[in-house]
Amino acid sequence: MIHPGQRRLARVQVVNWGTLHGHHDLSLARKGFLITGNSGSGKSTLIDAISAVLVPGNQLRFNAAAQEATNSGRNFVTYIRGAWRREAGADTDGLVASYLRTGATWSGIALTYRAGTDDPPITLVKLMHLGRGQNAAADVTHLHLILEHELDLTDFTSFTTRGIDTRAIRKRWPESTVSPAYGPFARSFRSRLGISSEGAQRLLHRTLSAKSLGSLDQLFRDYMLDTPNTFAMAERAVNQFHDLQEAHRVVVDARRQVEMLAPLVDLADTRQRGLQSLRDTDEENAHLGAVHAEMTLSLLRGECTERHALTSLLVAGASEATAAAERARQETLDLTMKLEGIGGGRLATLHAQRDAELKTLARVRIRRQQIAEAVSAWEGTVPETAEEFTRLRGQLEDQLRQATTAHEDRLGDRYTLAEQRGTAQKERAELITDREIVARRRSNIDPGLLRARESICSAAGISDDAVPFAGELIAVRDEHSEWTGPIERVLGGLGRTLLVPDDVYPTVAAAVDATHLGARLVYRRVRVGVTPSAVPKTGALSLVRRVEVADGPLAAWIHHHLADRYDYACVDTAAEFTDHSRAVTRAGQVKHSAERHEKDDRSRIDDRRRWVLGFDNEAKLEDIRRRIADLDVTIAGATSRLDALDREDQQIAVQNRAAQTVLDAQWVDVDVSGAQAAVDAVDSRLESWQQDNPEHSAVSVALELAKKAENEADAARRQADTALTVHRTAVTELETRIAQAELDGKDAAPAAVAARIKARFQKFARRVTSDNIDKALFEVGQGIGKDRADAQNAVSAADASIVRILSQYLARWESRGGELRIDAEYVDDALKILQRLRSDGLPRFEDRFFQLLHDQSHRNIGELARTIRKAPAEIRSRIDPVNDSLHRSAFDTDRWLRIDVRERRSPAAADFLDDLTRITSGGWNVEQRPAAEERFERMAVVLERLASKEPADQRWQRQVLDTRVHVGFIGVEVDGAGEARNYHDSSSGLSGGQAQKLVFFCLAAALRYQLAPDGADLPRYGTVILDEAFDRADSAYTRRALDVFAQFGFHMVLATPLKLLGTLEEYIGGAVTVSIRDRMHTELSLIEFDDVGAT
Repeated sequence: MIHPGQRRLARVQVVNWGTLHGHHDLSLARKGFLITGNSGSGKSTLIDAISAVLVPGNQLRFNAAAQEATNSGRNFVTYIRGAWRREAGADTDGLVASYLRTGATWSGIALTYRAGTDDPPITLVKLMHLGRGQNAAADVTHLHLILEHELDLTDFTSFTTRGIDTRAIRKRWPESTVSPAYGPFARSFRSRLGISSEGAQRLLHRTLSAKSLGSLDQLFRDYMLDTPNTFAMAERAVNQFHDLQEAHRVVVDARRQVEMLAPLVDLADTRQRGLQSLRDTDEENAHLGAVHAEMTLSLLRGECTERHALTSLLVAGASEATAAAERARQETLDLTMKLEGIGGGRLATLHAQRDAELKTLARVRIRRQQIAEAVSAWEGTVPETAEEFTRLRGQLEDQLRQATTAHEDRLGDRYTLAEQRGTAQKERAELITDREIVARRRSNIDPGLLRARESICSAAGISDDAVPFAGELIAVRDEHSEWTGPIERVLGGLGRTLLVPDDVYPTVAAAVDATHLGARLVYRRVRVGVTPSAVPKTGALSLVRRVEVADGPLAAWIHHHLADRYDYACVDTAAEFTDHSRAVTRAGQVKHSAERHEKDDRSRIDDRRRWVLGFDNEAKLEDIRRRIADLDVTIAGATSRLDALDREDQQIAVQNRAAQTVLDAQWVDVDVSGAQAAVDAVDSRLESWQQDNPEHSAVSVALELAKKAENEADAARRQADTALTVHRTAVTELETRIAQAELDGKDAAPAAVAARIKARFQKFARRVTSDNIDKALFEVGQGIGKDRADAQNAVSAADASIVRILSQYLARWESRGGELRIDAEYVDDALKILQRLRSDGLPRFEDRFFQLLHDQSHRNIGELARTIRKAPAEIRSRIDPVNDSLHRSAFDTDRWLRIDVRERRSPAAADFLDDLTRITSGGWNVEQRPAAEERFERMAVVLERLASKEPADQRWQRQVLDTRVHVGFIGVEVDGAGEARNYHDSSSGLSGGQAQKLVFFCLAAALRYQLAPDGADLPRYGTVILDEAFDRADSAYTRRALDVFAQFGFHMVLATPLKLLGTLEEYIGGAVTVSIRDRMHTELSLIEFDDVGAT
């Protein structure tokens, strides 16, 4: 009996599992069992059935040996349905699975374990069901049973036809443990079979793929040690970091609010000062008149008192001056009477004559000056004699006659130039219009025809390109460009013909019929694709050889049509017409037949505006530009000549007016010398009379003195009268102004306002008087107005800035819309929000943020850092029981194996730990908060990378979080005294067989530690399954590996090729051959060994 009391797998049953269709029952020898067969026959399918019972679904990897790092594509649905191949889908471009079982179906697996004693067997059963049309993992129904006896799996058939009837199963096997969930089922069978923990359960599953084990690092990292909780801690830190990020966002948000609202403090102050200034200036404006009246009244009353005191003095002075003036006047009158009595009145007559001659002299001088200005028009001078004046008049009469004749000549020139300029301007306007039309299109066709085509195409629902004009597809070759004009005379009509392909003809014909085109349109129906007859041959001079046709569906038709209808010879003169049936000359004369000839000179033959041929209109556009430039020169020349004629006419008109001025005068009108001689003659007679009357001189002198005294006395009188009048007027004005000021000053201004206004008056002048107070009033009013405008501008500017800030603020923080509006009147409400943020909100938000930062950096980051640092020690503690297990079995002669754990952190892991340290170090008081916030930024960088799904970041995450790769495992051979005798750094330095023995020895020890009771050498649960085991190994290596498991007391179930049967025979008691029929049905054939019945 082999290891009595140890639970070993003795029987495996499957129903409808993958390609194992129907019921299959397999007994396993207690000594060991071999599952063999060709690749793809279904060996792994059988192994996966066992795993489906023994491994939780979330940790189960089907075909684990072949798919160590990837998903095999197998799952419960493919096994239940019996997927056996993949083929192209009828409705999709991808591959779909072909199933053995497409309708409602069930699958079952039963594992029976025996202890080799009288203890009853334990049978684990897993039932699965899928309804019709159900192919999702979530559609699978599971049920798990544990029975302490054997049974046939087919006994469940009647309970699974319409789903799994759990109630009926419980009733049929009341003593069984029944559970739809896997967790309770697993806990129960682990305790009954002797599997110590879920970790041992996972290790047994991982052992399936142990064929590739080649190092201690791989064994302990991938098989012995569970995924460290650092990944979960990092995930928790990332998740909780969202709260911290939100707290930081709130802090940043509050700071940004404070930053945005802070300028409102100064703006509100500026606005308040501006509003106060507006109120002050409005008050000053309202009371300026009253204060001005009050000040004016005070000044006027003072001045009026002073003036009343001067009135009597001014009256006395005026009376005295009047009396003195009267005395002087009487004295002058007496002397005048005496002087007139001398000479019998002759003197008065001479004085009268002299006055008349002086007037004549003044008139002549004025007239002579007028003549001098007139003759200056042609740079002449005034004649000095009557003879010269007569000759000047004759010359000017001739000049006027000549000017009249020249004016008529210039008028004719003007009409001619104006007509030339008008014609050029009209032609230029037409060319400008043509240029704009041509520039908008690449076609040379007339704009009217293009517009007609647009209307047709719009109505027909086709593009312009579908119906080209023939001219758009024909162009004169560059080497024959000098023939363009004559060719246009011949092909112009064809060029303006619209070509309509047969497929759009009905639509186009209907559109043409229904549309007013505004132009004469000719179109031809062209059967595109119909092969025309052979193209007629043309001569060397034919215009057909001087044009080219654009490629396209219409090219063949155009080539044929040109050769057939337009084979015109290009000749220099009409003399060559007799040599050709049809021809065209360079001048544009066309011979259509022997009788019919044509020459169309309605436009010049070189007028490109009338040309319609060409693939594009760049040449036509360039010609239009050149002609516009030529016309600009013509227009400018005509305008310049007209301007010159205007200037000449103006000069001649000035000279003619001057000439007429001279002709209107006589010599006596300009003879200054004669007029002066007449004055001199009268002066001579006066002088002679005075010599003959000596008494007259004495009286004259006395009279002159009297007149002077009279003038002086009269001036003194007028001055005194004026002074008195001015004084009285001033007094009257003062009294009037006082009365008005008394009326204006009825409304008194408030004292504070009056004081401000009076201060403004004092700034205008150091001494304010009644004379300058009105001017001061204007200046003060302007000052008040300027101050008010400045205040208004300041308020407006502040309001604009406030509105801009509030607009930006509410656009970003819409939730504040209930408290604020985009209006400067709400600035005080905004300041209240700012005050709350500064005094309460922001400090509270910052306190919460820094508290969370402190908590998370110490709790999450600090805990993660401590866990990573402590991981090597914890791994050593996990390895200690394995070392105890290793110590109970000799590794070699007098040698035992011990596993040492050494730290081997990568630079990335070390840097990560340094980052965690920097994040958790430092203080948390207010003074150190800036540094703490910098730690938050570092923390954000680290956690963002921990949360990343980028492949490079995920590789980094495994490097820094998987503490299993932070250590290496050293195998140490020790002697009986515990002295180290040999070291194995993982498996380096060992041969393949030695390395495999080392690794499998440790694996077996780990399994024994997990499965054996404390201190026991024999595990309670014995079955270990190795899939694809030793398929590439030699027999010596295979024996060494199996010896290890045998030494540790395990029951080996091996899935491997049949070629190893000779090597494995001493380790097994039975075998089964797995084969595949029709690529879809797996069959099991049991190979009997002599001791297969050993129990």
